[in-house]
Amino acid sequence: MWASALLQNSSWRFDFRSALLGALLAWGIAWVAYLRRNAIKQRLEQLRAPLLRWRARSQRSTGEKYLGALQEALRRLLLFTPQNPRQVFVPPRFLAPGPLPASLTEAAETPATVRLNYDALEHGHSRIIICGVPGSGRTTALALNVWNSPEPGAAEERPRDKPYQRFPLWIDLALPGEALDPKATPIQVIAEFARRFMPEAISKWLVRQLRTQPSLILVDSWDTLPFFMRHEMAQRIAQAADALPDSRWIIAAGTSGYGPLTEIGFTPVHLQPALDQETPLTLHAGWSAALGLSEAELSEEDLALMRWAVVAGETLPELTLRANLQLRCRQNPYRPVEVLEGLLRDFYLPVPRVEGDPEGAAQDERPVQDLAVTVLAQLARILRLEGRVATTTQLQELLDRLVPSTDRQDKTPGLVRKLIQSSAILDRAGKTLRFVHPIWEDFLTAKALAAETAETRLEPLLLLEHLYDPEWRYLLDCYAGISDAEPLIKALLRDGLARKAGGAHEALLLAARWTVRAPEDIPWRSYVTKALAQTLLQPGLSLEERLKLAEALALVAGEEAYPIYQQVLRQPALPVRIAALRGIGWTGGAKDLKLLAAALKDPHPEVQENVLHAISDLGIPEAQRFLLNLLPQSSERMMLSITEILAAQPECWEGLREATGADDLLIRRAAAHGLGYIRQPWARERLQQLQRDDPQWLVRSAAEAALSAQQTSPGAVEAPPQPDQTQWLMAWAAKQGLGLGVGEAALALLLHALRSGDDAARILAARTLSRIGRPEHLELLRTLEAGQSAGQSAGVQQAAQEAIRQIETGYRGIPETPKEEPATAAAPETAAPETPPRG
Repeated sequence: MWASALLQNSSWRFDFRSALLGALLAWGIAWVAYLRRNAIKQRLEQLRAPLLRWRARSQRSTGEKYLGALQEALRRLLLFTPQNPRQVFVPPRFLAPGPLPASLTEAAETPATVRLNYDALEHGHSRIIICGVPGSGRTTALALNVWNSPEPGAAEERPRDKPYQRFPLWIDLALPGEALDPKATPIQVIAEFARRFMPEAISKWLVRQLRTQPSLILVDSWDTLPFFMRHEMAQRIAQAADALPDSRWIIAAGTSGYGPLTEIGFTPVHLQPALDQETPLTLHAGWSAALGLSEAELSEEDLALMRWAVVAGETLPELTLRANLQLRCRQNPYRPVEVLEGLLRDFYLPVPRVEGDPEGAAQDERPVQDLAVTVLAQLARILRLEGRVATTTQLQELLDRLVPSTDRQDKTPGLVRKLIQSSAILDRAGKTLRFVHPIWEDFLTAKALAAETAETRLEPLLLLEHLYDPEWRYLLDCYAGISDAEPLIKALLRDGLARKAGGAHEALLLAARWTVRAPEDIPWRSYVTKALAQTLLQPGLSLEERLKLAEALALVAGEEAYPIYQQVLRQPALPVRIAALRGIGWTGGAKDLKLLAAALKDPHPEVQENVLHAISDLGIPEAQRFLLNLLPQSSERMMLSITEILAAQPECWEGLREATGADDLLIRRAAAHGLGYIRQPWARERLQQLQRDDPQWLVRSAAEAALSAQQTSPGAVEAPPQPDQTQWLMAWAAKQGLGLGVGEAALALLLHALRSGDDAARILAARTLSRIGRPEHLELLRTLEAGQSAGQSAGVQQAAQEAIRQIETGYRGIPETPKEEPATAAAPETAAPETPPRG
């Protein structure tokens, strides 16, 4: 009875309208959650990530922790510290010495150099030098070895305390450190050098890992070592390498000054960055994925500008900067310094906007950024030019001097300090400060020097002193884009016109490079244009040199170079006319197709080859269609050249694919040859189909050859030749009735072959010395270069010239050492030399 009374007095009643509204609201929330399920899932994963990382860290072995710490430290050396560097890595190739022929009859047939893929660093000889100019990507190429994927199935079988095929060790020779223990063994010395890069590593643990398993020892910054210390450092490396017979050593060095390393058995390979028309697409796709922008598209305008940057000589790091500015800030300016300026201000130094006052914040943004850039430029100058270590205290002193906070109502000093302290452009790891990448140190130093030049109105004597210094090349590139570089350009033109610079007119090409990077309205552009045009007509130049000068003229003068090429085309000399035809391709248009088509009738094969490239260089659809339509009318040799050219242009891939279905079997064969140059899944599938289904054996054979070329191994780096194990020298000694001997006796026989052998023996002896020669061998080689031996052929002279160039390059700047008895390598526990290499 009380229950019925309670129900009667209760105020609760079922409200159908409220229930319906609640159901609709719940359904709406569920629908929104369903639509945003991916974003919600991503957010939940972000919230769980710290917990998962903590759990993973607690379960990791010592080896896994070491590898993770090493990879984290190496990420800081890479632009924008990508989480997965392999995702954005564009593997370079290497120009390496080719194998010496086994017999004298092959002296003129085997190539002196071979091109190797990046993966070749893992194979062949275990002592390698990566040679490259600063900014070419040599440190990145070195560091990516730590991320190399394990062999399939090996990861599951490998113990957790060894999560790598080889124990990786990173040494940066540019880092200072305490004096080494004179009683330390070679392995302990190497471990101490590694701890300068990773101070948290335990020396004894590193030594134990090196002794108990194969190792991969990566050494950076060889070119920062003082010249007089390089022989000593090479001996330390030799002792450690001999004490670790299962170790693989890769050292990043400059393009010269590595001779002491070749003395201890290292082979130099010269880095060739992968810069072609596909590079912008590769970088954009990789960085889009790395930044989580899978739907980001590269417009035709941005793609054309990035491809122009490749042609204009921008380096891979500069293209990486472009790709990131385009993806992060939606900007793609014309000149490289504008790219750097955009990233510096909009990515590294963004001024936070005040809510409710966006216009006022934008108005104050520029002066705040200007002051911050001035402070950073002075800090870079200290690091780059004075060689001092920068600390947070020095940064604070710079701020106090350049941005004094005297007026309490002036908020600018506080904003500048806050901006610099929060900027990611400075790496604050450890007790010192450094810029996150050398590019920023060079760029900001150039800004500081440009400001000084503008203030004093004096010639930049310091820059003139380092005009041809490779270590200053990028700094000078930036300076030419920021400041008035006329004094530098005039010095280059004087040297170039007087032929004082080495190589393919290095001075003129360098002047052209800086002119391209400078503002459009510079007054000295006409000087450079005139010098290039004059030099293009000079006798005594190789075709390669003329083509470089002609391309530089096109980049400097643009369309204004077109009438120059038309005039040069009237010259009778064949190399001059070829350069002019290529120039018309770089600067011409559709109207020039008729002229270039007529030039194809020239009987010289080198003219026809270059005309095909000139037609392709026009870069217009009409030219691409012309090349495709030219296939049925061409000779077999020209067909192959056309398909190779089409394969280098992604826009022509569809036409090349269609050509594989042509009625003419020669066209199908040439198209299959061209598809072999396209490393895409669809191209491989089409080649497999041709190999299987085409009725003509000639086409099937071409498809099989193209597939085989794509499957070739990355190659291997050859060890330096040992005279007492060189087959051609053994054969020559046996023919002469001489004993070969070992060591110094075999070297003496090699020099005897160079003096007294026939042309084939002299060529091979010079090629051998180009790999193992030392400065004391230059005098004999110069005798051959001068052609002072009776009956000497031009091939001997060329081989001697190349050997002289290689030896002089390797020992450039290295002081001569007194002749001593050959030092024996230290045993694993032998004490290292007492004098430390760096203190």
